[in-house]
Amino acid sequence: MSAPISHWRELSADPNDPRVRQYLREQLRAARRGHIRETETFLKEFVRDQSVLDIGVVAHTIAQADDPRWRHNLIRDAASSVVGVDILEEPVMQLRARGYDIRVVDATSAADLGQRFSRIVIGDVIEHVDNPVALLRFAMRHLAPHGCVLCSTPNPFHLGSVWSVLREGTFIANAEHVSWITPTMILELAQRAGLRLSRYWTAPKTRGTLLRKVSVKALAFTGIWDCELFSRTFVYLLERDEHPDGVG
Repeated sequence: MSAPISHWRELSADPNDPRVRQYLREQLRAARRGHIRETETFLKEFVRDQSVLDIGVVAHTIAQADDPRWRHNLIRDAASSVVGVDILEEPVMQLRARGYDIRVVDATSAADLGQRFSRIVIGDVIEHVDNPVALLRFAMRHLAPHGCVLCSTPNPFHLGSVWSVLREGTFIANAEHVSWITPTMILELAQRAGLRLSRYWTAPKTRGTLLRKVSVKALAFTGIWDCELFSRTFVYLLERDEHPDGVG
């Protein structure tokens, strides 16, 4: 029996070799867990009774802090403790004045907070940073034993994006985004950072009109609904290779 393969380079130096593509396809099929039905519930269950590091707390403006559905508020409601970090100094100071434990830290730096966390959340941040590997290494540095990282990022292949290209001739993304992190890309980024992709989910838009809800049911009946074209977000669960965890 041959030894299991830990990286595609063990098959070929050519990243487009058919054997490599098949290996990656198998890795992603094994890791995929389908759609997340309710993202807020999913997040709260992920952090429930855990010590949490929330990376990239400020959601563009401080006004989000007044929304009970703001990610950091959802985490605070469920976690045993939570620390937030962001590079935006003024909003962080304003949030600290409100009682939040949030610190001005560059999460792509070699900084060490001196704490370790059982859950780390990187919510729609990785596509903004110059060095995604450094971001993942920062997260790994702060993982407690058996801890894991939840990283979400937009899906560039969402049907809405495709429709935008057809309608307008090009797709205009968020002006701050500098990369797309697709499932094959997170496999490589995680490996370079000393992590591995354990599982991943897709998150379609959960709210909409009655017509949309009927369309979703029809697509689900045909089996097409599982296609990644219908998902706005990828949600990746990352962990150290030597410490697989037990999140469901």
